[in-house]
Amino acid sequence: MKYGEEYHPAWCHIVSDKWSTAPRGLLVTLLADVGTRARCQECDRSLKSVTESFAKEHERSPGPDRQPDTAIPLRVVGFSHGILFLAAGPKYQEVLKQTAVEPATPLLVDGRRHGMLLRVDASRQEPLLVIQMDPRAKFRNGSYQVRLRLPLQRSATKPYAVDLVEPAARAKHAAAQPPVADDVGR
Repeated sequence: MKYGEEYHPAWCHIVSDKWSTAPRGLLVTLLADVGTRARCQECDRSLKSVTESFAKEHERSPGPDRQPDTAIPLRVVGFSHGILFLAAGPKYQEVLKQTAVEPATPLLVDGRRHGMLLRVDASRQEPLLVIQMDPRAKFRNGSYQVRLRLPLQRSATKPYAVDLVEPAARAKHAAAQPPVADDVGR
């Protein structure tokens, strides 16, 4: 409130009444600018109940059964018109079906963005990752790997999310097969 003895850190019935009668009387400010006002007890009760219900909901809905593998090995199955298709073996099909793709998931090569993951196509017999390549990046043929992590809050409908896609040259499972650089039409 612009005037008064209390400040309101939440939307309590007092703030609601003020909003419906005189909304210009509300003031949004930094906590540091509140001054000597006391905290509203009604807001504290509503914040406490929301926090408790959130904690109970978090306890009822456990996270994924297991942590994702650190890296899922991939191989190139196609490259056409700037789209790279990477396949994971049947062993990883169930994990990829439970994986979300969040905006701006990169394909990183030597720390540089060489493309963006568009989608995970887990409906096929052999799950595919579809990547839009950066037109300035050179195609790199060889082994890749996808790293998984827990999803962000807004896409938490699936237990895993793609963290990044990267060449697997440094991975143990790709040590026997060194990557081959290719300029495909350049």
